[in-house]
Amino acid sequence: MILILVCIFILACYKWGDWKNWKSYYSTILFLIAGDFIYSFVSAAKPLWRYNSTIVSGTITGLILSIIIYPCTVLIFLPTFVNSGKMNKFLYITIWVCGFFGLEYLGVKFYYLSYFNGWCYAYSFIFDSILFILLVVHQKSPPLAWLFSFIVGVSITLWFNLPALY
Repeated sequence: MILILVCIFILACYKWGDWKNWKSYYSTILFLIAGDFIYSFVSAAKPLWRYNSTIVSGTITGLILSIIIYPCTVLIFLPTFVNSGKMNKFLYITIWVCGFFGLEYLGVKFYYLSYFNGWCYAYSFIFDSILFILLVVHQKSPPLAWLFSFIVGVSITLWFNLPALY
């Protein structure tokens, strides 16, 4: 499934991604990748979700997501978001959240993704919603996005009793 997703995201990014202005989105791409790496570190001993694959390991799957899917996501999501009206921005984020949630649902249904330690679909939907809002915030004000991310990360760590803070 990961290889299919990679192909879809690369093709979509080729068609709709803002490649000409990639440098203006670069810090937000790194922000998203850093968040994923921090999650991997903080939850290594007690994961909330894990990728399963018969082709490559879950760790490699996570790496593929970070270096291919996440940059493609930012290059498609942010340029179009900026040109939307207020109501359209809400609908735009909602569509992206539902799309990512739908991919996650399929991943769980077909055993490419597993939830652990109390994580569930509802938390994923909330997390995806926060994620896309944070991408927008980071593009406009990186320090504010890092502050919100820190608060969300500590909250998740405490809520799910992850060992990283102990």
